[in-house]
Amino acid sequence: MLRYCLVALRAARSNLSLQTTLHLPPKCTLVGSQRFFNSSSVPTIGIVEYDVVKKLPREPQKLLIDVREPDELTKTGQIPSSINIPLGIVSQELSASNEVFKSKYGREKPQANTEIIFHCMIGKRSLKAAEAAAALGFKNLKNYEGSWTDWAKREGLPK
Repeated sequence: MLRYCLVALRAARSNLSLQTTLHLPPKCTLVGSQRFFNSSSVPTIGIVEYDVVKKLPREPQKLLIDVREPDELTKTGQIPSSINIPLGIVSQELSASNEVFKSKYGREKPQANTEIIFHCMIGKRSLKAAEAAAALGFKNLKNYEGSWTDWAKREGLPK
């Protein structure tokens, strides 16, 4: 695997296409521009729509994480039942002890199979957060692609 990383690094530095530079081994996938994952161990990140998110206050076993910055939330508001963990600290917070997580967020720390739905303003940062959670071993990950923009539109709130 190190050999493939070195080739990817050289290709990135020389602006060569990684697809033409690499011959990846079976079951390996190039994700993004320079990240490699064994596709047999990477969970698929699902997509959820407004209707699923709307029901979440009645489904406390699922966790909705808003990865926007706190100042964004003060301007727009928050989706009910979501907790705020900014993208920059998602990995750190999901790696925290059960006690620390519960004291900060008032909820049990998610387990590897807990359904976690991420959202942000338009769905891009939330996808990055889901990828970070996958790297930590979480398996039941979803992205609310429409995120706050879709929620606000459907709820009649300012964007």
